[in-house]
Amino acid sequence: MGNVERPEFLPGCDMPACDRKADDATLTCLVRLADDSLDDHWRTSSLQACELRGGAALAAASFIVQAPGPWHENVQRILRLSKVSIDRPSYSASEYTAGLCYVAGAKDLPAGLRHRAADDLVHRANDLGYQEACYLLPRNSWDWLADAVRDGWALWTANLFAEDEAAPLTTRMRVGLALAEHKQPAGYVPEAVERLVAHQGASSAARLGLVEAVAQRAPKDAVSLLCLLASDPIVQAGHRMHAIGLLDKIDPPKAEEMRALQTRLPSTQVARKQRRDAVERAQREAAAKYERETPEAVLRRLDAEIEELLDDLRHRGSADSLADQLDNHIAEDSWEGVAQDVADMCSVIRDENVESSLRLLEVLTRIRYGDGPGSFTEAPDSEELGAQQFPRLTREELDEYARTEAERAWALWRSLVEKHGWDSDQLGELDRQEEEVNQNMRDGVELRAGDHLRQLHEHLVWELWPSFAGAVERRDYGVARALLAVAALLADEAEHALTLWRAASAENYAFDPLTMSWPREFWLVLEKWKGRWASIQ
Repeated sequence: MGNVERPEFLPGCDMPACDRKADDATLTCLVRLADDSLDDHWRTSSLQACELRGGAALAAASFIVQAPGPWHENVQRILRLSKVSIDRPSYSASEYTAGLCYVAGAKDLPAGLRHRAADDLVHRANDLGYQEACYLLPRNSWDWLADAVRDGWALWTANLFAEDEAAPLTTRMRVGLALAEHKQPAGYVPEAVERLVAHQGASSAARLGLVEAVAQRAPKDAVSLLCLLASDPIVQAGHRMHAIGLLDKIDPPKAEEMRALQTRLPSTQVARKQRRDAVERAQREAAAKYERETPEAVLRRLDAEIEELLDDLRHRGSADSLADQLDNHIAEDSWEGVAQDVADMCSVIRDENVESSLRLLEVLTRIRYGDGPGSFTEAPDSEELGAQQFPRLTREELDEYARTEAERAWALWRSLVEKHGWDSDQLGELDRQEEEVNQNMRDGVELRAGDHLRQLHEHLVWELWPSFAGAVERRDYGVARALLAVAALLADEAEHALTLWRAASAENYAFDPLTMSWPREFWLVLEKWKGRWASIQ
């Protein structure tokens, strides 16, 4: 029956498992009370000591003096000598259950008393009582159940034992035989007996013995069991034919049906090989399942799932997977390519799976590591503070940049004219200068908007997302959520930067040099130049 786990509580008993064990003094008193080799005064004083202790100790002693068995008259005499009253016990039902546990678990008490206590325990607490009894009694000493059933008691305990797959099969078959022989209501066959007859791991002789016992007691009740035996190829051919012979006496048509079936059954050797293969396969599956369910295996699976989620989060924002062609698309002036790159960046940041993965990681790491310090929000470090500060660019800033670059270009041209003098065609020189300044201004504005997109991409890939992944790895989920919120703002800025870049690529920038301050001689030429353009237009 293996290493039986003791139930912590039993029905109707509020005492935990640790309190359902007698202390040394109580155990000594119970053993002396049941020992008929001792003088009477030892035994009477032991019973009186249990009365003084009360509770479960008195309940255990009361059970001993009332339990049927060969010791009954002797302990009844001790009860009369001690003048202890058990007619109106002072213990509770819960303490009585604990007292039964005292008796069933006392190794030095007579085996019969322990068996009686175990049976009473099973009747009071059913399956949990049986589990408790298996814990308290030696695992290989349940043969007494067969004799108990034949003596007319322990029937329910015997049924539970016969159904217990963890119990020794040979002992189960002996107990099942006793149940099969026991007089039952008409039409009733214990389910435990039916299961044992169908058990292919038992010898065919033992299975046939069970069916014969039922057939002798109630022939009609044995028909289905005889058919089961006769149709099982694992059963030896001689035993199958014997079962068919018994059927001939009870149900001849069914016997003929079973006799005709024999020619279609595989041989016993083939059937046994098939069963061995099935058993081995089941054992391998059970071993694999046990291996999967061990604490170490559960921790390995938990660690693997946590690492898989972390890898997924790291990869989402990495340079290998996120907008890796942005530079090329900006250089090629590919509106569709740049728009797709920005959409990819925003979809990674705004993906609901990121937030759900973060929540799942928080749950799994709390299960794996508990509520450690890393589970609470901590102040972000300097790198994380830097990651939260991403570049921004407005339309006003871009226009101001264009104006500044144009003014710088015109100022440079003026210094060159002041140093080297005018060209022979002053107005033509101004035309060429204006065209060059405006073209450089358009190129500079487009480059500035493109650089802003690159900076946002680089900040996300090399600073913000690694800081987010690092916070997740050290289980600092408060900081991780703050960084994810910053990433959402960066996504908004990336969409705005895309609009600026598109406008810079399409807009025809022009700068009027007369908005600047000029020396008089330059001003006069510029006015003449502007006036010519005004007259042309």
